[in-house]
Amino acid sequence: MYNRVVRGLYREMGNVARECYNRSMQANTRNPGTALITGASSGIGAAYARQLAARGYDLVLVARRLERLESLAAELAAGYGVRAEALQADLADPTGLQRVEERIASLGAVGEPPLLVVNNAGFGTAGHFADISPDRQTEMIALHVTAPVRICRAVLPSMIALGQGTIINVASMAAFIPLPGSVTYCATKASLVSFSEALQIELTGTGIRVQALCPGLTRTEFHGQREMAGYASRPVPRFLWSTPESVVTASLKALGRGGVICVPGPMNRIVVTLARVGLVSLAVRHFVPMSSR
Repeated sequence: MYNRVVRGLYREMGNVARECYNRSMQANTRNPGTALITGASSGIGAAYARQLAARGYDLVLVARRLERLESLAAELAAGYGVRAEALQADLADPTGLQRVEERIASLGAVGEPPLLVVNNAGFGTAGHFADISPDRQTEMIALHVTAPVRICRAVLPSMIALGQGTIINVASMAAFIPLPGSVTYCATKASLVSFSEALQIELTGTGIRVQALCPGLTRTEFHGQREMAGYASRPVPRFLWSTPESVVTASLKALGRGGVICVPGPMNRIVVTLARVGLVSLAVRHFVPMSSR
């Protein structure tokens, strides 16, 4: 009985979300408005920027690396005839986050609030929880949890007033899998998924669409970070990797189908399905040693 109720609730959420998205697209076929993308200087964020520019969105591109942002903004403005703004900000720093909130407010003040927001900025660490700097873990929580929450809060009043809008929170398959060596990362991504699901329910009837994108292994600079060196050295079959372009294509396509959680790739969807009924957690506890020291 409980399972039937839950399935019915998710089916109704999907129907409402699909109706919201279709209404938004119909209203903005020629002028879709402004999209704000965090973590836009490379990888999945840059792929969103290119695909949304191709759809006619003006862009506010947010990241720490200004030179890359300016280069991407110039490329998209020249290639698609859209307005593309580079906004340098470190979202793990309260000052940087405030800068983005103030830009959202200023856009709203001139009648051009962001109608599509992609919370994509993030990073990973590899290693035992007790060995990783507490400051670094707190920084991850600020970037993966606090920043998306505050950005969503900043954009929602305008979206609600207009009766349309889309929020994409980039989480991870790790949200469903308790991985030793990525404890805080998994926890923050699980929080982002839960936040997105609850927010979509709360926004029922407003015309606003919320998606939690949960990609698997993706070929970006993420695994090239110094802190991920141990993870990156592990052999992973080629077929398990996705490209940023394919991940973003799946995300944007899923917006028209309804449902909050988007997991690109059939193999990834199988893993997440198994994880949600506890089988992956069981396998992790059985096969992955809690300590390799």
